[in-house]
Amino acid sequence: MKQPFPVATVLLLLLAAGAPAGAQQQISLQEAVAVALANNPTLQAAEQQRTIAEAQVRMARAAGYPRLDVSQGFMRGNNPVYVFGTLLTQRQFTAANFALPGLNAPRPLDNLQTRMDGQWRLFDSFQSKYRVQATQRMKTAADFQTEQERQDLILRVVRAYYGVVVARENLRAATEALHAAQANEKRVRDRVEAGLVVQSDLLSAQVFRAQMEERHIRAENQLQLARMTLANEMGLALDDRLEPSGSLHELAPLEDNVEDWERGALAERPALRAAELQYQAAASYFRVARAEFGPKIHLTASFERDAEPLGEASGTNWMAAVRLDFNLFAGGADRARLAEAQARQRQAERQLEAFRSGVRLEIRQAYLEVKAAEKRAAAASGAVEQARESLRIVQNRYEAGLTDITELLRAQTAHLDAQTARLAALHDWHVARAALERAVGRLTAESSLVRQTEVP
Repeated sequence: MKQPFPVATVLLLLLAAGAPAGAQQQISLQEAVAVALANNPTLQAAEQQRTIAEAQVRMARAAGYPRLDVSQGFMRGNNPVYVFGTLLTQRQFTAANFALPGLNAPRPLDNLQTRMDGQWRLFDSFQSKYRVQATQRMKTAADFQTEQERQDLILRVVRAYYGVVVARENLRAATEALHAAQANEKRVRDRVEAGLVVQSDLLSAQVFRAQMEERHIRAENQLQLARMTLANEMGLALDDRLEPSGSLHELAPLEDNVEDWERGALAERPALRAAELQYQAAASYFRVARAEFGPKIHLTASFERDAEPLGEASGTNWMAAVRLDFNLFAGGADRARLAEAQARQRQAERQLEAFRSGVRLEIRQAYLEVKAAEKRAAAASGAVEQARESLRIVQNRYEAGLTDITELLRAQTAHLDAQTARLAALHDWHVARAALERAVGRLTAESSLVRQTEVP
């Protein structure tokens, strides 16, 4: 994982320290992504999967090492069998202990035992090998899953960041439209008082002004929600005031065809690579279950020291053994585990096939959305200019008494709608391009989209 940008780290410290009430933090998209990668709790939770996978690898490897246990115990009793055996282990048994009264009713005996037990599975039909192999693959899969989480987060930050930009520009357009509506209302009122137009024109202007006020209120609310969404994705408090310094602009057209993007996704998509490794791990776990039917060789050894407390004489003893285990019948449990492992392997294989197909579909969908957004943005840019010129002409005609108020209000609404449509198209273009890079597995903090430079 790349280290956060220094400027983003400074910004994070400033935000954590708390800015004055009402103050806004200027932030670029690159800084927003860096802060999110360093601070988003969902990503931090996903990154713990690697630690879990590393621990599972160590546990799997531990099965191939010998085990040594040390125990310290104390026992006191007059059970005849216990006393007889303990005297032998303490190496304190004498001929006098064969006396029948002493054998039947011995005096209580203390025993302080220090014991070391060792176990080592010398051979387990390669179960440990396959289990280590499986966990290592799951560990690598966890790395790819974490990278996929990073790219998913970057896409969400891009969407939220430009959502703030769009909401801000929509609010600016709505404010201009409201001011124009208020000016219209005043101008029409003056014309009514001068007897140049009828009262119905003033009523229409008042209705239009009320509509623009409602639109302005909705735009303000959308901007607040957009800022909170961005702060949430960045892992900051919802009340942190974030003001994107970037702006929406046209991107360079796509040069590669959809087949090139598709081949890149099949080779680079982190989640797909993780699914491939999970399938390979399932195959290794199947081998683990199958190895359950093979022989196993165990080596065991023990050493103990038995003595009465307070410095009494003691005896030391050791024992070593080799054992061969071969499972002849376990009630069908081992065969059930084998069937389960085989089914999980087939399940992982089918899921991998479905994932590959889904990635191809996602690439084609994202590619088409980029192309569509590109065309929409071009058409919307022309529409804005046309709507602006149309509004200018209609305003002049209305001032000259050549058209009615309805035509003027329609032209003002069309101009506002054209501005909104252009902003939406540019937003969708940026988000669709980011979604395409995420679908192929290339949406990183170093992406030209994140750095807000021209896309090659």
